[in-house]
Amino acid sequence: MKKIKMFLDKYFLTKLEKISPYLYRRITYDGYKKFSEYVDLIKRKDRYFFHNVAIEISTYCNRKCDYCPNKDYETPKEFMSWEIFKKIISDLKDVKYSGVLYLSLYNEPLFDDRLVEFTKYVHKELPEVTQLLISNGDLLNVEKAKELVEAGVDKFLITVHDKNPERNLERLKPVKEFLKEKMRLQTSNDLFLENRGGSVEIDPKKKKIVYKKCQAIRSLVISKDGNIILCCQDYFKKYIMGNVMEKSILEIWNSYNDLRVKLLRDNIVELPICKKCLERE
Repeated sequence: MKKIKMFLDKYFLTKLEKISPYLYRRITYDGYKKFSEYVDLIKRKDRYFFHNVAIEISTYCNRKCDYCPNKDYETPKEFMSWEIFKKIISDLKDVKYSGVLYLSLYNEPLFDDRLVEFTKYVHKELPEVTQLLISNGDLLNVEKAKELVEAGVDKFLITVHDKNPERNLERLKPVKEFLKEKMRLQTSNDLFLENRGGSVEIDPKKKKIVYKKCQAIRSLVISKDGNIILCCQDYFKKYIMGNVMEKSILEIWNSYNDLRVKLLRDNIVELPICKKCLERE
């Protein structure tokens, strides 16, 4: 299954994104999620089971991007323990997880010296998972890219969000030539702006309606302390669903199923963060 996903991404989706980022997002997010709903309903009896996992292995980021809450707050250098990380991977293995996994939230993963070892561990325990590296690319070079590919990274999303990105795009050319279709460069012009649940002020005129209903809540988001938080838009981690060291991921995920159903099936919004968020129309 993983080989099929990578084949489609390489020969169809990557080319589609260059032509129409909006259509690409429609197909990869909306189309895939609708298909997966029926599969998960049969396979797991959970229509909205997660297909994306974000693990915050550290908290530091060197950038202060306009669209990110980090621009207004200091980002401390704190790290997830190996004990918590292994428990997360063990729980994902128990549910036979085979979706996308990335080791970042609001952090820059390349500032964590353990990134390669974490990646190797995921590849060993969850070989069917698609490992995605989301990075600003400041510390990425050909040598590091090769090391990460050998460790198990399948895809690279490099966010070149400078006001004048040409310099960084030029610097990343050798990396792009080495990685070829494995690497996707995203400039700020390609970005679908979000207000991070009300944490960031953005110009309403720049907002594009992508979803009729919330999709962020369909991802599993785990903080460096092992807390499963509501979604990636919860920058301040106010909505903690549970901790992986106290319960299994599946137990915690099932505990807020009613909230997901209300948002995704019925478009009913109850939480204050959801009422402010631009993830949904």
